[in-house]
Amino acid sequence: MNNYEISLIIPVHNSSNFVDTIYNNISSQIFKNFEVIIVDDHSQDNTREVLKEKFKDKNFEYKILSSNGTGVSAARNTGIEESRGKYIAFIDDDDGISDDYLQILYTTAKEKRAEVILGSYVEIFDHKKVSKIFKESVIYNNLDIRRKIIPQAVFPINNEEEVWLPVWRSLILKSIINDYNIRFDEKISQAEDFMFMLEILFKVKRLVLVSKKPIYFYNRRNNSAMNRYITNNLSKQVYFQTVFIQLLKENKLFGVVKYRYLSNRLRMYSTVLSNAVRAIKRTQGLDEMRQTQKTLENDVYLKQVSFKKLYNPLAIKFLMILLKHNHIKILYNIYSYKEQKRLRKFC
Repeated sequence: MNNYEISLIIPVHNSSNFVDTIYNNISSQIFKNFEVIIVDDHSQDNTREVLKEKFKDKNFEYKILSSNGTGVSAARNTGIEESRGKYIAFIDDDDGISDDYLQILYTTAKEKRAEVILGSYVEIFDHKKVSKIFKESVIYNNLDIRRKIIPQAVFPINNEEEVWLPVWRSLILKSIINDYNIRFDEKISQAEDFMFMLEILFKVKRLVLVSKKPIYFYNRRNNSAMNRYITNNLSKQVYFQTVFIQLLKENKLFGVVKYRYLSNRLRMYSTVLSNAVRAIKRTQGLDEMRQTQKTLENDVYLKQVSFKKLYNPLAIKFLMILLKHNHIKILYNIYSYKEQKRLRKFC
C-alpha cells in the first residue's frame, strides 16, 4: 500500500468540458508525492470516459471513484474516506491552481509545523480579476484562532480582513479530520465547506495564512450556484443556521460572537430574498418572500435584539425592517433591481 504526503480530492459532476483543466492543474504540479482522487457525483454526461482517455498517459497516481451519496459534500466525503495521504487538499473541477500550489502548501505546513494552511487566491469574473491576498503570513495557535479568525469568519466588523472559508486553497492534516470524525454535512448544499472548515478550526492547534502570492484561481461563472434559482432555499438556509449556532454553542464561543452571529443570521434573510426574485414566476417569488417574512417574524434569536445593535450595513437593516412589516411587493422590486445590478459583474 502506497503512502502519499498529499491526497488531492476533486469532485466532478457533468464535468467533461473541464477535463483538460483538471489534467493541466494536476500534471503541472512541481510537488510529486501526491495521489489524485476524482469522485464522480453521478454525472449524466461522458465525464468518466473523457477522464480515462485524457489520463491514459498520466505521470501521477490517480483513481476515479463513484460518490457514496449525492452532491459535492458526499463526493468530498467519499474522497476523504478513500484517501491515503498525510494531508488533504481540495480543488474544484473548473478552477485553476498554480504549478507550485501543492509545493507552497506542503512546504509551509512542514516548516511551520502547521495542521492547516490557507493560501491566497484570485476571484475571476468574466471581465475582471480580484486578488484575495492575505496582508501578511501569520501563524495562529488555537486561542488566536478562537479570538480572531473564527469571529472574523462569522461576520467581519470594523474593516477587518474577512477570512472566507472555502475548502479549496487549503491543506489539512488528515489526522485532524479523522481524529474528530469531521465530515461535510450532506444536508447542507450551500457553504458546506464553510461549516466543514469551521469545525476543523475549532480543533486546530496551529494555523498558517500564506500571503506570498495567489495560488488558487476561483472562477465565478454566470451559471454558478450563486446565480441560479435554488429550490427550498429558505429551509436550507434555516438548517444551515441551526447547525452553525449549535457548533458555536458546543465550542463555547456563541456568547463571544453573539452579535456577529446575529448579523450573519440577519444577512441570511437578505440572501433568501435575492434568491426568491430569481424564480421564473413572479408569483412564486412573492410567495417565497411572504414565507420568509413569517420566518423572520418568528425568529427567536432576532426577536431578542434590536437591528440597530447588529453590524449589517444600514441598507440591509432597512430592507429587513421592511420585511418585518410585510412590504413584500416593494422588496420584490428592490431585490429584482439589486440582482440585475449584481449579475452585470458576470457579463
